[in-house]
Amino acid sequence: MSRQRSLWLMVAVWLLGACVGEDPNKTPLPELPPVVNAVVTARPPGPIVPTRRLTLALTGEVRGELEPCGCPTLPFGGFPRRERLLSALQDEGAPLVQLDAGDALLRGLATSKAGEREERGALILKLMGAVGVDVMAPGASDLQAVGLDGLRAAEAAGVRLSSATWLHEATGAPVFPAAVVVEREGLRVGVVGLSAPPREGAGVVAAPDTVAAARAAVASLPEGLDLIVALGNLPEAEAKRVLDEVPGLSMGLFTQGDSFDPPRQRGGVGWVEVAPRGRYVSVARIRLGSTAGQGVEAEGEALWAELVGLSARRARLEAGEAKSQLDAKIAALEAELEAKAAGRNLAAVESRPLGSDLDGPATVSAAIDDYKGVRVSQAKAQVEEAPPHSAGYATSGECVRCHSLQFARWTYTPHAKAVSSLSRRGEQQNPECVGCHTTGYAEPGGFAETTPSALRTWGGVQCEACHGPLRGHPRVAEAAPQPVTEATCLGCHDAANSPNFDYTSYLRQVICPADPKPGDGEGTAAP
Repeated sequence: MSRQRSLWLMVAVWLLGACVGEDPNKTPLPELPPVVNAVVTARPPGPIVPTRRLTLALTGEVRGELEPCGCPTLPFGGFPRRERLLSALQDEGAPLVQLDAGDALLRGLATSKAGEREERGALILKLMGAVGVDVMAPGASDLQAVGLDGLRAAEAAGVRLSSATWLHEATGAPVFPAAVVVEREGLRVGVVGLSAPPREGAGVVAAPDTVAAARAAVASLPEGLDLIVALGNLPEAEAKRVLDEVPGLSMGLFTQGDSFDPPRQRGGVGWVEVAPRGRYVSVARIRLGSTAGQGVEAEGEALWAELVGLSARRARLEAGEAKSQLDAKIAALEAELEAKAAGRNLAAVESRPLGSDLDGPATVSAAIDDYKGVRVSQAKAQVEEAPPHSAGYATSGECVRCHSLQFARWTYTPHAKAVSSLSRRGEQQNPECVGCHTTGYAEPGGFAETTPSALRTWGGVQCEACHGPLRGHPRVAEAAPQPVTEATCLGCHDAANSPNFDYTSYLRQVICPADPKPGDGEGTAAP
């Protein structure tokens, strides 16, 4: 017993020494520098004016997307969902202004044909007008998609265009108004469009100096506006120059730069980037308590989020004690935000995903369905264009007769299962998707009917999707396999559908083995 007590005493002494003593053989730690708390200096208040509420809905880089696409990520986006979100924002009660930062019309040069580009661009302008976009700053890809005449049709769709940085090549005059004013329920918002330099040969040139053009556009606006925003798709370095060097701006609203950044301050004004592909809408809820020149600060987000949540709960309640309690909480939050906004312009910004929670009836769906019907009719016409005796598509059922080793390897690749991914989402008849998940769709000598039987025959990214149509190979001279290049892959693996595409690594996943040597048991005779 005494031995146990002695042992416990030794342990206690050791623990006590470990807690309060120091090991003389241990090298002391270097002295750490003192902790300095980061101090964020608030912008001094400006003139105090009656507080006004405003909501901005910002989109950009939609790049021809009509509906949700689940290729690279979760299937977010689409005009029907956007329409329903905007309706919910209007129900919040604040005046709503919708702005688009451009690059909306072109899905991709490799994934669309010339006539198709104009049709899609015209449809998207129509849809933008239908959901209520007020102003768009056109981008270089928009000009490439539909040309100047096509962009001018935006006015007929109800979308105003603004660009302080695009000039007519021949005259040097502005192509579109450098700045416009949007009036909504007594509020006036000045918008300065800032477009990226256009491609050569479009008849349009960039302004010699972006900052000078932006300054002149701001100076051209009338006095007494509630808000002045720079809207556009400039390269990030130029966008930063504008916010740093152009006085009078309240906010900068731009497409994604070198990387997607959260809302922040730049040059004393708010900087907001919008996520690409139309999969999110950037929503800025603004409380204006000063003049436009005071700029917009990101503050009060937590208060505003709570206020929006409580208001949504209140709308679902019947009259009663619970609703009265919510009214009191909402009034207290409103008073707190009102006090914060005295002499300041405050904004709470969120990137709202256009997810499945926004599915439901939408007026724009009919126009999209009509367009897809036209696409199906066009596919049928294109299939029939193949002249007699020309190389059409044979399908892998013919290829396997001589290339069984390659076919066996192919069956284990993602290409072989491409149509299955559509079937799981119920999109196997969607002409927007079928072309990249099958072989020969809407191609001369291919197929156009998306029946179950046709999809069993043509489904998947088969041999001819990469090597070209091979009906009659090797007997028909025109039916010679084409080499696979990076351009071949980019027909589907564009920035929209494969944002992380890398030609070398992707090719390694689907490459076929070489033909066996004679005598290895695999012949190469003609079918």
